Parts: sequence; C-alpha cells; structure tokens
Amino acid sequence: MCTTRKKPIKIINGASGTIRPSRMTLLLGAPGSGKTTFLKALAGKLDSSLKLKGKVMYNGEEVNSSTPQYLHAYISQYDLHHAEMTVRETIDFSSKMLGTNNEFEMLGEAIRRKKGVINKVDQDLDSFIKATTFGEGSNLTTNYIIKILGLSECADTLVGDEMRRGISGGQKKRATIGEMLVGLARCFFMDDISTGLDSSTTYEIVKFLQQMAHLMDLTVVISLLQPPPETLELFDDIILLCEGQIVYHGPRENATGFFEIMGFKCPSRKNVADFLQEVTSKMDQKQYWIGDENKYQYRSIEKFAESFHSSYLPRTAKDDLCGTNNTGKRKEIITSATRRISRWNIFKACFSREVLLLKRNSPLHIFKTVQITVMALVISTVFLRTNMNHKTVLDANKYMGSLFMAVVIVNFNGMTEIGMTIKRLPTFYKQRELLALPGWALLSSVFLISLPMSLLETGLWTSLTYYVIGYAPSFLRFIQQFLVLFAMHQMSMGLYRFLAAIGRTQVMANMLGTAALIAIYIFGGFVISKNNLQPWLQWGYWTSPFTYAQNAVALNEFLDERWASEFYYANAKTVGEAILKIRGLLTEWHWYWICVGILFGFSLVLNILTIFALEFMNSPHKHQVNIDSTKTKTECKKQKVGTRNASTGQVALPFQPLSLVFDHINYFVDMPKEMMKYGVTEKKLQLLQDVSGVFRPGVLTALMGITGAGKTTLLDVLAGRKTGGYIEGTIRIAGYPKKQDTFSRISGYCEQSDIHSPNLTVHESLQFSAWLRLPSNVNSRQRDMFIDEVMDLVELTGLKNAMVGIAGATGLSAEQRKRLTIAVELVASPSIIFMDEPTTGLDARAAAIVMRTVRKTVDTGRTVVCTIHQPSIGIFESFDELLLMKRGGQIIYSGSLGPLSSNMIKYFEAIPGVPRIKEGQNPAAWVLDISSHITEYVIGVDYAEIYRSSSLYRENMLLIEELGQPAPNTVDLHFPPGYWQNFRAQCMACLWKQRCAYWKNSEHNVVRFLNTFAVSIMFGIVFWKIGSTIKREQDVFNILGVVYGSALFLGFMNCSILQPVVAMERVVLYREKAAGMYCTLAYAIAQMAIELPYMLVQVLIFASIVYPMIGFEMTAVKFFWFVLYMVLSFMYYTLYGMMTVALTPNLEIAAGLSFLIFIFWNVFSGFIIGRELIPIWWRWVYWANPAAWTVYGLMFSQLGDRTELIRVPGQPDQTVREFLEGYLGLENRYFNLVTCLHLAIIALFAFLFFIFIKHLKFQRRYLTGLLL
Repeated sequence: MCTTRKKPIKIINGASGTIRPSRMTLLLGAPGSGKTTFLKALAGKLDSSLKLKGKVMYNGEEVNSSTPQYLHAYISQYDLHHAEMTVRETIDFSSKMLGTNNEFEMLGEAIRRKKGVINKVDQDLDSFIKATTFGEGSNLTTNYIIKILGLSECADTLVGDEMRRGISGGQKKRATIGEMLVGLARCFFMDDISTGLDSSTTYEIVKFLQQMAHLMDLTVVISLLQPPPETLELFDDIILLCEGQIVYHGPRENATGFFEIMGFKCPSRKNVADFLQEVTSKMDQKQYWIGDENKYQYRSIEKFAESFHSSYLPRTAKDDLCGTNNTGKRKEIITSATRRISRWNIFKACFSREVLLLKRNSPLHIFKTVQITVMALVISTVFLRTNMNHKTVLDANKYMGSLFMAVVIVNFNGMTEIGMTIKRLPTFYKQRELLALPGWALLSSVFLISLPMSLLETGLWTSLTYYVIGYAPSFLRFIQQFLVLFAMHQMSMGLYRFLAAIGRTQVMANMLGTAALIAIYIFGGFVISKNNLQPWLQWGYWTSPFTYAQNAVALNEFLDERWASEFYYANAKTVGEAILKIRGLLTEWHWYWICVGILFGFSLVLNILTIFALEFMNSPHKHQVNIDSTKTKTECKKQKVGTRNASTGQVALPFQPLSLVFDHINYFVDMPKEMMKYGVTEKKLQLLQDVSGVFRPGVLTALMGITGAGKTTLLDVLAGRKTGGYIEGTIRIAGYPKKQDTFSRISGYCEQSDIHSPNLTVHESLQFSAWLRLPSNVNSRQRDMFIDEVMDLVELTGLKNAMVGIAGATGLSAEQRKRLTIAVELVASPSIIFMDEPTTGLDARAAAIVMRTVRKTVDTGRTVVCTIHQPSIGIFESFDELLLMKRGGQIIYSGSLGPLSSNMIKYFEAIPGVPRIKEGQNPAAWVLDISSHITEYVIGVDYAEIYRSSSLYRENMLLIEELGQPAPNTVDLHFPPGYWQNFRAQCMACLWKQRCAYWKNSEHNVVRFLNTFAVSIMFGIVFWKIGSTIKREQDVFNILGVVYGSALFLGFMNCSILQPVVAMERVVLYREKAAGMYCTLAYAIAQMAIELPYMLVQVLIFASIVYPMIGFEMTAVKFFWFVLYMVLSFMYYTLYGMMTVALTPNLEIAAGLSFLIFIFWNVFSGFIIGRELIPIWWRWVYWANPAAWTVYGLMFSQLGDRTELIRVPGQPDQTVREFLEGYLGLENRYFNLVTCLHLAIIALFAFLFFIFIKHLKFQRRYLTGLLL
C-alpha cells in the first residue's frame, strides 16, 4: 500500500505475485489504475512521498539500498532528452554510463549455454551477439539498438523539443527505450512504451525484447495501452491491474478462461487485450455476459480480485510467495549486474557530452561573448581615459564607478547559468535515477567546460577596458584585475548554478537568483558604504562576494603610486587612501590576495553545494488528478445521461456540411544542413509527392501509414498549419478554393501534442474555446449546455474542476489531456475536424470512448479525418474510409474499408507476392506490416505506382473532379471579416482567461509577493532612517543608493520572474491563433492588463514598508510621488520582460537580452556616474533610459526641496538641492518631462510586445526529423 503525506490513498492494494525470468509479462490496466506506481515499486523507484508496505524481492533477496542499481531498469512513459543531441549520441551516452562493454561477457556466456536457441531467433540478433563477443565495442551495441528500434534514418537527427526542430514523438519514445536496452539490467519495467508508435513498430520492439528475454533469462514487464493481437501473442504472462488490485496474473492463454469461469466471454473479433480492460468496467461489462441476461449483475473489481486470489492463483505462485523455491544462484545473478565502469570513464562520458552541448549551444555563447564585448566598448567610452583624471576624490569616484560596473557586468554574465542549468535538470534527474549519473560527474564537467569560456569573457572585458579607461598602467596590475574578475565570474556561475539546482523550476530559480543578486549588491559596500551600515548588519557586508571583489579591484587601482597625491581626510594622506576610507573599503595591500582567495573559496563551496543539491534533491513532485470510487460512480451515471442527450441531439448547434478536396499536393522544405553534410546536393527535400484525395461529410476517414509516411505533414498542409516550406497543388472546400481565414472558422485541429494553458481547469479551457469559436448569436446558456454535452461525450464531467497542469508533471494524466484536446475542438462545432493521433496515449477503453465520440460527431454530418498509429480491430473498423501512405509521402491506397475491412484486404491481396491476412489478424496491423519499405523491397513492388495504375485511383480522380466543382445553387463560404467575436468580446475573453490562470498560478504569485516583502524588509533594515538626516555627501549617495536599488532591482526581479510564465503561454498562443480564436492585439492587451493589479499590490507592499523605515518625509504628496514612480517602474520592467520573450526564440536568449539592456540602464541610471559627468556622446542614452527617469523622479520628488548644507570633500559646503543639480543634474525644469517619458516608454514597450508577438513565430512546423 502506498500513502501520500496528506490523506492516505491506497494506490496499490494487496498486490502479490511472482514474475519469472525468461518470460515476457504484459501489464494491462486503465490510466489511473496504478500501473506506473506498481512498476516503480518493482523497480525500487518510488517517490519519497509514497510509502511501501510489503516486500519486493529479486531471487529471494529483498530490494534495498545494497541491491545493485543496474540490476533493474525503469523506462518512463515520459520522453526526457537533451534536445541538442542526436539520437545516436543520446543512446551512446547511455551505453557509456551503463558500462555496456561488460555485457559482452554475458552475451558470450549466453551463446555457450543456448546454442540451440540462437538458431530460432532473429538472424540480426544472432549476428549482433556473435559480433559483440569478438569485442567490437559499445558503438556496435548502440548501432544495433538503433537498427532494431527503427531509428536508423533519424540516428543523426537532433532529438529536438517544442521550439527546436527534431524527431517525431514516436521516435522519441523509441530513443527512450533504447537508452535502457544498451545497459546491464536483468529486469526491465517499461511504462506505456507504445505511445506514439505504429503497431508494426511496436511489434518489432516487443519481438526484440522477447528474444532478448528468452535468450538471456531477462525479466521483462511492459505496460501497453492498446496492444494489437500479434503483439499480445509475444507475451507469456499477463497482469491485469484495476484500481490498484490485481484481478488476474498468469499465463496469457489462460486469461480469457478465467473470465469465462466468471461468466464473461471474449467475442471472436474482439482484441483480447481490449476485452480484458473492458470486462471490469461498469459501462462495458454487460456486453460480454454469456449467461441469462436477466440474471446479470455487475461484478465489481473486488469480486474479481477475490476470486482470483482464492481459487485461481496457481499453486506454484503461492509456493514462490512462501519462499519455497530454490534460490541457489540468486546472488550470482544479482552480482552480475554490478556496473564496473570507473569514475574516470564516467567523467569522460559526461565531459564529452558537455563539450558536444557547448558546440550545439554555440549561438548562446556567441551571444554572451558579443554581449560582454559590447558592454566593454560602452563602459570604456563612458569612462574614456581622456576624460579621466586622478588628482581628486571626485576623479576617484568616477574610477570607483567604472570598477563597480566591471564587477556588476561580470556577475551578470554568469546569470545565464540559471536557464542553462534548469534546462538540464529534467534530463539529469532521469539519468541520475536510471543511469546512476552522479551529480559530481555532471557538475565537474560543466565546471571545467566553463573555465575557458570564463577566461575568454573576463579576458575580453579586461583587455577592452583596462587601458582604454586608463587604469594603473602597470601590466602586473592589469593581470591582477583580470584575476579578480575571473574569480568573480567563477563565483557568480557557481552561485547561480546552485540556486538553479535548489530552485529546480524556472520561476523559483529566477526568484532566488534575483533575491541573491539584490542581497549581495546591497551588502556589497557600493550602494551603501560599510560605514553607514548598522553595526548588527556588518555580517551582511562580510558575507557578500561583492565586498571582496570590490575591495580587490579598488586596492589594485588606488594603491598605485599615481594616486599618491597628498590629500588629508579622515586620517588619510593620499587621494587613493582617502577614497578607500570614504567608501569604507580596506586599505592594506595584503587584503587583495585574501579577497581573491575568498572569491575562489566561494566558487569552490558553491560548486560543492551544487553537487550535494544534484545528488540529494528530487525533481519537483508530480501531482496527478486522483478520482475516488464514489466520483467514478457518479461519472458513470452522468456519462449515460450525456450519451443519451448526445444521441438525441438536444443541444446540437447549426453547421454546414462541407467536403474537402485536395489535388496533386506536393510539399517541399529546404534541405536540412545535416543531410547536406552527407553529400546530398538537392536544395529542397520533398515530403509529400502528388497526393490527391477527398474527405466528405458524414464519412470518417483514417489517415494511416508507418512512422515517417507523412501523415501529420499532410494534415498540417491541409489545415494550413505549416509555417515554412513550399506547397504545390490545389485545395478546395465544397468546390471553392480554400481561404485560410475562412477555413479556420469552420475547422478544428486536434494536435498530437496536447498544448493547453496549465493554470486553467478543464471547464475553463472549454469555456474559453467555446466563447471565442462559436458564433456570436449563440447565447451563454446554449454555450454552457453544449460544453456540458461535450464533456459528457468525452468523459470529462468528473474532471471539470481539475487543473490542466503541465504535461508529465502536474494535473491531468496523458489520456485525460488527450480527451481535453479533442473536447477543446469539439466545443467549436466545426464542419471539418482534423485529429492527429486522437487515441495515442489512451488505453483501449478510453480509445473506444474517444472513437465513439468521433463516430457520433461524424454521424451529425461533419467531415472528420484522423491520423492513427495502432488501432484495434474495433477502432479500425469504425472508420469508413482509409487513406494509406508509405514512407516518402505517397498514397498507396485511398478508398472504402468495406465490411470487416474486406475492400482493403481484397485490394492488397490482389497484388502478387503480398502475404495473405491470417485468420483473426488485425487488418490495420496487417496492412501496416505489408506496406513497410522492407516488405515492398522483398516482394519487388512499388505500391504507389500500383495505386496510380489502378481503377481505384481513376475512380478517386473522378470523385475529386466531381466534388472539386461547386454544387448548383451554392455560394462560396463567407463570414464577416475578422473573427466570430468582436474585438471587445475577444479582449474580455482573453482577460477572463488570464485572470483565471493568474489567480491559480500559486507558485508565481507566492514567489513575487514573498520576494517583494523580503526585499522590502531588507531595504528598510539596511537603509534604516538614512533619509531623516543629511549632513555629508555620502548621505546623499546612500539615499541615491536606495532609490537606485528601488528603481532597478525590484523591477528587474519582476521581469525575470514573469518571463517563464509568458514563454509557457506563448506556445498556447500559437495553437489558439492558428485556430482563429482571437486577434493578437486582444491577447496582448489581456496579457498586459492582468499584471496591473498584481503590480499595484507589490508596490503598496514595498512602499508601505520601505518609505517609513528609510525615513523619508511623511507627507501625502511625497508618498504619492514615490508610489507613482514605483508603479511606472514596475510597468515598464514588466512590459520589457514580455517584449524580450516575444522577440527571442527561448528563455536563455530572452534572459541574456534582458541582462544586456539592464546593464545599459544600470550604467546610465545616474548612480554609477552622474548625468553631468557622462561624456557628451553618451548623454543621449541617459535621456533614453527609463531607469534614469525613475531615479530622477524619485530623488527630486524626495530631496528636490531640501536646502540644508552638506559637506563635500575638497569643495565648499553646498545645499542638497545644489548638489543634486551640480553632480547628478537633477533640475526642477525636467521633472514633468520625466513623468511624461515614463508613460511614453510604457506605451512603446506595449506596442513592441504586440508587434513581436504578432509577427515573430519561433515554432517551426515543416520538418520533424523524418516525415510524420
């Protein structure tokens, strides 16, 4: 039994049994039945939040921490890989980490033991085993696994992700399997490995696993959602798991017999696996009852489990549970799974991978190098040596500003480690768990790879700025400044890696990063000097790395002999010593080496802490939706009502039946650079070749083909979803040329990747889609009734208030997300619906529910086309027509399936050499098998050529010609320009969605408010009452420091925390825009408007805490100005963060660009160098810098009327107002202008966000590895 830390929930209840070696065990069960938890329990991979009662034993030895980790392998249903690596590189890394070379001894032993068996297995496997015993190395292992998994043609293609072109979802699944097959494991636990694979590929993979299990005495347990009959026959045993209970565990051939004893029989043309999953369902059980219908009573899962354990559990299994079996060789086998790879080889594998990732991420590193080069050129010309003297304290202050900026910029350049580390973590957690990748191996590789980059960046900075600014001319001092900056850069990278490792999510890591940045800045001694810190805050000064970096660079500069001019102030005798004492810095040279040593110590400690975080911290907990049994019963009742309503069409919305005709479609993309490296000379790659066909109203069409045939590509072309490439041919709707704007109003597209806003509920997602995609004349009552009907159809009623969540992490499970995807399109009541793999990831019962829904949709007169991978017999024969494609994007069959698929079978069996279908074989699996390129090569035919020469093709062309012409007395589709809803309604809907999503995004909200509160308290304590008395120049600088910190750091914190949220929603925006739901302006307005109330709350928290604590004058007018400028500051920072996300393809580049502009704003804010001291050629940047305006407004509104005298070293006493005008350039005549400029920059950033989000699209849908 597993329990959560909150309410105890039995996920697995009383599961007992024995899984034997040399046997393939199939685990069946509906999603939510506990399959994943069960497999993880067997593999010893349970989450720490779950508790296991009972024992899991391998050969009688209880699984514990001393059990070799490589004895068992758990293969997750989620595909986590480095997007920048190819398939071959991914599997080869796994091979190196798992010590595959030692497997050769085991394979050789297998040959010696089972010579008779080898003759019966696949010839390729025989060759593989013989080759490996001759010591051909792990590359052969990798290559064979790639071959047997059907990955040869994409082996050198990048894996890719949502935003980077790569392999298909099915290919990713096979790569995930391949990672573990190259290892030493004796027990394999594989979770839903067929998701995204066609039935022939699934069969080949399971067949290979069967051969390996039988030959090498492996223990294999695989859960599959919809195993076809030929795949089912490869298994020896079946475990049927329902609601956490085992209701059958035994030989495959005896499974149906057990249920016959209970009174239920599998029909002759019913897939046994589908029968087993449906016979325990309350909705489906009755149809299999073979007794008197009047005597039927629902047999509960508890009754099945009780009958199995009491009477059917085999005697041998009970003996095994009692431990009576012989276990003489148990320890020998367990010990054989011990990995013998050395630490050095682990490090080499990791280091090689990091070098590879460095090359693949070269644009980011080039951007960082260009960024620091640009900033070096800017700083060196702002503090150009021709304008720099070294005679007075004022001169020294300018040098202090340039030295501070050097430290700041080097630190900022290390912040990109947050994004890079967060991006690595999901894959690392998987590899730590499955490949035993240690944290030290990853971190040490990353650290060593960072050294040359750090040397390059700090070297560039020092070389470009040192002599141009005019620091101490000694070459030794040049080297010493470089050493300080290098140490600081290493410290910053170590700090932000550590914060990413403990934050684990982008939002949390950004919060920790900005909080740490603010803390080390404030306590670093420049924003407020050590002399002005409260005595009980001195510890903050000595724990800030900025303290040591600033002291070291200052000592290196100001102890040079050129700063030895006499100047008597505060016991100082020289200008250099005076500026150090005024700033509260150290004055003795030996502190330079101590500071450098401490910085390197910080780097070492932070990297060690990162290793501990990587080793011991788990990935963020995954929260899935739990539905208890009482809710399930209620849902069943609701489902019956919903089905009845749907059948009568009570809430059916009007639509126009439409046909879709496509004629001679060709689709090309530019030849990928990867293929051109291998000698390909063509400039374009053709993905679809002369494809023609018809999709008609009331006809359900299946679009099928082996992986790589071009199914999704054709769907995307017809739906107008391609963002690149070249399309030839004609597409007509009801005989009229297709217009994309019109087409999006009458069509729906269910994408294979289930993209939804994670912070909405199921019901809110459907409300939003229906609101914007149904005609405006449909009132809210009709809309809500229709939504309820659709939820009933796809069994989402019981989940209406469940959070959607992030795929694979939180919220809905994979099959629930798939049903939501379909429902989102159905609530739009489209005339034409495209569905890309609607049953992928669903179990047989859920797939049957979906197909019943689809069938009802078709029966209303809609045109529906579905791509489908591995349908069961029942699902396949629910289609009316089939369009079958082969690899290369060519049609090989397009026509009616006929009763029991007879038309299709008759067509292919008429082709000479085609193997005839076996009795009881699934026609879908048969046709995919015979249409593979291998079968085509063996029998020596070209299916595409045969189809083009057939009478069926000629009939189809006549139908295309007929339906390609408008019917008499019809007109082309015409809708009012724009969208179904007017602009106001679009804005209201988008704002409603954002309100719902923001309110439920607890992580984001807690982070931003908690951070604001913490920073407010820190500012108030550090700058306690500094605004109450002003007597010296340094007092003004201290107030300027708090104003500068308020104007820059809090806004930048908001910018950083917001960017991951906007980036996540951008992917959803692409889908919703393609569906024609709203205009981009409505989305942009809603995205910007929703931030306003949250920003206001943040500002009020900050102002109410900081303003009184720092001692500003307590008048309503001055408090109003303080709040106003803080609100304006938050607004332009927030809009700037949105704009950078819209402008860039990923978060790393967006963060880098944000840092670059933030540094500009920092330099020209008026704090580092006053406006009057900025060179004339850069002064325009001050007036173009919104941060400078905020500093200007805050300083002048608070101190512009102060007339008390202050002491300025080396100058006569001045009033506060005179000092503000003379040094900072703050004058009354520009005060109103500054306020207006704030409004202008806010409007500009809002406009640019809209322009970029409208015209820039970084999601590419024109090539994904191979054809889909």
